Amino acid sequence: MKHFLHKTPVQGEHVIYFLYHNEEAPMPVQWTDPLELLGDISRLDLDASQMDELRAIIAEEVRAEGAETVWNGRAFRKNIIHSFGHVM
Repeated sequence: MKHFLHKTPVQGEHVIYFLYHNEEAPMPVQWTDPLELLGDISRLDLDASQMDELRAIIAEEVRAEGAETVWNGRAFRKNIIHSFGHVM
C-alpha cells in the first residue's frame, strides 16, 4: 500500500488527512482510463496537466505491478495526494 510513498519529494513531518476510505466496491473489470482504478478523484481538484501526470504514473504501475495493486491502494494514494498536494 505504501509502495508509491518513496516517489514523493516531500520530506519532514506532515499531516495526512484521511478523507477517502476503501469501499467494498468491486474493481472495474474493464477500464479505458487508468484513473478509473482510483475511483472518485473529484475532491482532489486536479488540473489537466496533473491528471495527465497521474494517468502516466498509474499506467506505469499497472504495467509493473498490476491493476489490483493500484486498486487496493487507491484510498491511501488519494489521501496522500489530497494532504500533500503532490501527484504520486
